[in-house]
Amino acid sequence: MDQRAAFTRAWRFLNFKPVAKWTALTAAVAIGLVTVALLVVLGLFADLVVYRGHAPTFANLGTMERDSYFDNWSRLEPKERQRCLMETGLPDKLAASQAADETPFSQPLLDAYLFHWIEARVGAEAARHYADALKGERGSLGILGLVARTHDHWLANRSVSSIARLAPWTWRSGSAIGYLSGLLLLGVTLALVRAVLLFVLDVSAATATLEAATRMRRAIYHHTYRLGTLAIRALGPSEAVSTFTRHVESVHDGLYAWLTVAIREPVLFGLLLLFALAINFWLTVAFVVFALLVWLAGGQLAAYYLDQGRAGTRTAATQLALLQESLMLMRLVKCYLMELFNQGRVERQLKAYSESRMSQHLGEAIYRPLLAFLAMLAGVVLFYVTGLIVLDGRLGVAGAIVLVTSLVSLYWPLQNFLTNLKLLRRGRESAAILFEFLGRPADVGQVVGAEFLPPLAQRLEFDAVSLREPGSGRVLLKDVSLTLAAGQRVALVGPDELEKHALFYLIPRFLDPTSGEIRIDQHNLRWVTLDSLRTQIAVVLQHNLVFNDTVANNIGCGDTAYTQPQIIEAAKLAHAHHFIQKLPRGYQTPIGELGHALNVGEQFRVALARAILRDPALLLIEEPATVDDDTKALLDDTFARILPNRTVVFLPHRGATLSACDKVYLLHQGQIEASGTHRELLEKSDLYRHLYYLEFNPFAARL
Repeated sequence: MDQRAAFTRAWRFLNFKPVAKWTALTAAVAIGLVTVALLVVLGLFADLVVYRGHAPTFANLGTMERDSYFDNWSRLEPKERQRCLMETGLPDKLAASQAADETPFSQPLLDAYLFHWIEARVGAEAARHYADALKGERGSLGILGLVARTHDHWLANRSVSSIARLAPWTWRSGSAIGYLSGLLLLGVTLALVRAVLLFVLDVSAATATLEAATRMRRAIYHHTYRLGTLAIRALGPSEAVSTFTRHVESVHDGLYAWLTVAIREPVLFGLLLLFALAINFWLTVAFVVFALLVWLAGGQLAAYYLDQGRAGTRTAATQLALLQESLMLMRLVKCYLMELFNQGRVERQLKAYSESRMSQHLGEAIYRPLLAFLAMLAGVVLFYVTGLIVLDGRLGVAGAIVLVTSLVSLYWPLQNFLTNLKLLRRGRESAAILFEFLGRPADVGQVVGAEFLPPLAQRLEFDAVSLREPGSGRVLLKDVSLTLAAGQRVALVGPDELEKHALFYLIPRFLDPTSGEIRIDQHNLRWVTLDSLRTQIAVVLQHNLVFNDTVANNIGCGDTAYTQPQIIEAAKLAHAHHFIQKLPRGYQTPIGELGHALNVGEQFRVALARAILRDPALLLIEEPATVDDDTKALLDDTFARILPNRTVVFLPHRGATLSACDKVYLLHQGQIEASGTHRELLEKSDLYRHLYYLEFNPFAARL
């Protein structure tokens, strides 16, 4: 399955928590906006510190700025010019003379024009505040000075004017300290809002991705029990476990990185870039182009030396392994008088090792300083070009500070995004594996109109049954035919554990045969309901004896239909009641991998109690490979009491079990090699005799 398509399919699982998903996406965008707002506050702070809330003066204007102000002033109607002059407090006579077209542009006219500009952009109250400040009746102009200085920058002036219009506290107090305090409060508020947004983003993303991962795991759990491939292996569904844990976790991490970093960082990068372009378009473009050139040229050169260093590390590791081998040859060297020969080998290996390590160190010594130099070069060039523009009067000091901060800040979202690409890549790979697993067709199903299977009363038949392992296609069973009479006790033996388990698992229909039929009392198992089949079969497997829960739930499997006295009675029959009583909380003691530890014999007796409780018509038992002598005696007593008149299939690991079986079937290369009683097979089958002495070792007890 295509990785991107699979990851997109995993992304749709986030829709199960749409509020959390869209909250995370909204918070990711909002974080970028708040970050830019913090840069705006930084710009206002820098402007206040540099210009102290004063308006531009005629003497400090450059030629281009003077011409710009004069051109704008000349476009005003004479009456409007005279009104502005009067509002700024000039004497009538001077105002009239300054209003003439022949009068050169000067500080009074600049003040008058700025009054008009502030009135037009911010409002009449702000203009009056400006006029009062010119007359000495007010102190700092606050943000109005910045409004005046950015009159020829369309985007910046509109932004600053909007702030002044929407937040009159930025100029109304008339105090630089009050304005500065307001900026401090605003900065702290924005920083707090950003922290809250980060928290909301992380929590919302976690909520959405955990729900998605939970639903994926639930789907895997249910699908696992429909796949015969996973039931046939004696050690359990390892592929499903890997998908359930590792791959779902990788998909979860990828989705979380996508919701947080992969959305937030590009948005933040784009907003920072737009902000920098708004301050000075050409300087920002020049910096970005220069950074790309540095990365393409210098970055690739640094990567080359990094690869050289890694190659040196690998070669050094090889040489070190060879040196270890030479050191381990001491006995051989002494026996064959190889001292001079081996010493020469060691010297050559030491030289090769030293050269490799030096190559590693040189690579690291070059690429790290080179990357640092390139980064510093980009920064120095940025500061130099910014300084030229500031000295030329085309950019203010405050604007330069904010611009440089914005451009330098581009590094972190880019770095965070690139760092998380590995998580996204792993997420895509795991998503493809996950949905390939979920897309496999089920091997075992229940047909429409399946009939109820009565309890086994006559026989269990295998009629020319063949089986290929799902997935691998390996032939496990080939034309196997055998009949088990009701109440008979049989054993399956053979050199291949997978073949024995395959025949074992066909009975409860963990998987279906490739060909042939399995019948109970003439009922083909394919045409009966799974519930009616499995309720009369109990399975005891040595790799699935207990699970992490209480002893009572291990025996009763959480079924409330079984009472505590019934559970205790089953435990007594399995000789488990005695040791269960000694556990810290008796039948309520947690056992299993993370609970109270039981030895193999105790686990097997708990599993036997679970089977006994259900009073099955057909019992499938895989004995543990090793148990102590006391446990063997207890098991023999349990079998003597519960197995008579019950159909039992053993995968035995004790000679006593083989001797007690009515019939033994020898499986070899997928076929029934021989059958008969234990004694008959010992006499007539060389393979059985060989397996018996290898596995059961009847003489071990006599040694």
